[in-house]
Amino acid sequence: MRELFARITSGNSGRPVLVRRRVRASVEHAGEAIETDANGSLVTMQPATWFICFVPGLRRQWWHRFADARHKHVFALRSLGDGTWLLVEPWWTRMMVNVLTLDEAIKFLRWGAMGDILQVRESIPGRGSQMRGWSNCSVLVSFLLGRSYWTWTPNGLYRKLLGEPDVEPVDLARFLRSHFLAEANRHARAALEAIPVRGHERLDAALFELGMAVFTAMTSATAIGLHRAAISESDRFREAVAAYWTSGPEQALERIRRVLAEAVRRGEIELDDCGLAARRFLAMLRGKLHLEITLGLRSSPDKREVRGHVAFVVSVFLCGAWGAGPSSDERAGSPVAREGSTVVLPVARGLIREVGESIRETVRGDDWESVSGWAETLWSEYATCTGLAWEEASIRIRQAWEAYGAAKSYSGPA
Repeated sequence: MRELFARITSGNSGRPVLVRRRVRASVEHAGEAIETDANGSLVTMQPATWFICFVPGLRRQWWHRFADARHKHVFALRSLGDGTWLLVEPWWTRMMVNVLTLDEAIKFLRWGAMGDILQVRESIPGRGSQMRGWSNCSVLVSFLLGRSYWTWTPNGLYRKLLGEPDVEPVDLARFLRSHFLAEANRHARAALEAIPVRGHERLDAALFELGMAVFTAMTSATAIGLHRAAISESDRFREAVAAYWTSGPEQALERIRRVLAEAVRRGEIELDDCGLAARRFLAMLRGKLHLEITLGLRSSPDKREVRGHVAFVVSVFLCGAWGAGPSSDERAGSPVAREGSTVVLPVARGLIREVGESIRETVRGDDWESVSGWAETLWSEYATCTGLAWEEASIRIRQAWEAYGAAKSYSGPA
């Protein structure tokens, strides 16, 4: 042991010569050749663009009185290009690095809009230093960006970055509009471009294939995140939500309308309004299943469940609940529930109950005014297939919401 220690610490400096030689030898013996780029990296990385958010604090801290009112904390976000976002937020106790869905990322972006958001290009390989002493959120974010700034406050980092020529302040409303547009287009293209164009395919086969593609796309994790974001931000960013609708659902509706119009031209079916029929088909595709996924009550279905759901929707859509078109007498004798002057089909009753109960579980609020906006936005997805506008459905949804709340609070006899 003494001989080994003497060999390791040989020389006046006492450096671990033997250990270092053995490491090199083991790499050479394994036959590994590790190549690096000009920056010393195993892979060449392109500079990414980050959203650097300078924000007020969420919880009051003793040192807040000494910091800028709008810039008490700083964190970084960037889009990964697949509908998800990367969050890097320095905490007191750890560096939080997580991948977020769009609806989750918007919560952080809205926090950022309470202060200031800068769009910053990171430096590769960077000019920062690990030997900077005490590190807080400002120091760590500047190091993330490869900057060599010696600043310890979020406001100091903000002023330094704002002085750079390529850094731009972010208008959140304008950004979300363009981002919703791009994401909706991406999902629509992914769903529709995968469908081969067949001019003489039977209508049931064409609708099934189209329904599979559209429903699979709309229930993916990123699409559900986009849909949740559109619902939750509809009051704050109406232009962004309008862009989402125009670029996403409208593209699917137009493709369905063209399929139906071609079937009408061939004489396979008779329809007066292919656009209206397309909206009803898309609403039937969503149905209760999409509502449950959107509200987080269940996970996305597997391929087998999707096939069964789409096949059922196509069958009901083509057969029609009323066949070739019933007379008023036939409608009057059908097993439907009547409330006032409105005929409510069983599917509408089920969706009314689901929306009312789901809102109670998902949106915390003790008064109807605080949750009615969510309920109205959700119901708009199903109005075309049920035939009930919000004005006709709102009273019944509120009753379901109140009844479910009463049932949940009642614990039974003692």
